[in-house]
Amino acid sequence: MTVFGGHPALKALATILPTDKTDSYSLPSRSFEGRTPPSGPGQIIRVMQWNMLAQGLCGSSPKKNYCKTREEHLKWETRRYLLLLEILSYMPDILILQECDRFDFLSVKLKEFGYKGRFQERPFSPCVDIPGEEDVKPDGCAIFYHMERFHFVEVMHRQLLNEMKHSTSSLVFGLKLELVEDNTTVFVVNTHLKGGPKGEQNRYEACIDLLNFVSEHERAGDLVVMGVDICEEPSARGYDHLITKYKDAYTSARDGKHPSFTTWRTRPLGDEKYCNDIVLFNNQTLRVLQVLEEPDSSVIGEARLPNNFCASDHISLVCDLQRIMSEE
Repeated sequence: MTVFGGHPALKALATILPTDKTDSYSLPSRSFEGRTPPSGPGQIIRVMQWNMLAQGLCGSSPKKNYCKTREEHLKWETRRYLLLLEILSYMPDILILQECDRFDFLSVKLKEFGYKGRFQERPFSPCVDIPGEEDVKPDGCAIFYHMERFHFVEVMHRQLLNEMKHSTSSLVFGLKLELVEDNTTVFVVNTHLKGGPKGEQNRYEACIDLLNFVSEHERAGDLVVMGVDICEEPSARGYDHLITKYKDAYTSARDGKHPSFTTWRTRPLGDEKYCNDIVLFNNQTLRVLQVLEEPDSSVIGEARLPNNFCASDHISLVCDLQRIMSEE
């Protein structure tokens, strides 16, 4: 386990932890894979993609979700600092979150470490329909960026459209940033597609429109990064469509191999272990240097996720991307 402490940001986090909980938080050991040395002078950007699990959805346990999860691991009092520990352990330059329903809390706490963020509520958020949680808020997509690295330019969002040009319940949220060093534009895109075993066609149509959205706003030379909870395995048609234009950071760094899982939970019908989360990038302007491997399955435990070291039923994905300079 990676024990609390070490990095200056983690020591600073200790100042906002309950004094009796400082030694209670730890993370599983995870290594970076790929480890391609940087090439040339291009800036390196660390990206974290994470479905953080909306607190409003934790109230659906135990009859619907998280059948084996201990109640304390679903409480916000426990989860909030594990979320911060995970984020600050890797200090991403850009943080892409889905199922964010505690944006105000994260904004206040992450500001202390140099971050600023934007949030967009998800249409028809399921959080408001699930009883059992206090202070219920709709969830949505959030993007945070480190203010030492980026200036904010503009924000855009809309509902994704299906083949008939009707709005779906899936939100796409984009942020245009500029690198402080030279004002190069970084276009960050965040979306969470609708899950369900019968929704593959809807997700495929949403993926088509997702690329339409990016094309509407992308400009020549933009560094494009997308964090997507695709809500299905990468063998599906939606994923295949996305990688016709953008590269998958994990398969690029791992010789075509996807993570063995990015979400793992237990529901009434049994285990659900899927690779649902991806980071995509434009390989005309960026190259991937390394990605953070998934935790070993032996440390997940019988209760699956969330647990005492992971605040969500999804793991975080972290990758280091390097800008390709025009003269290379």
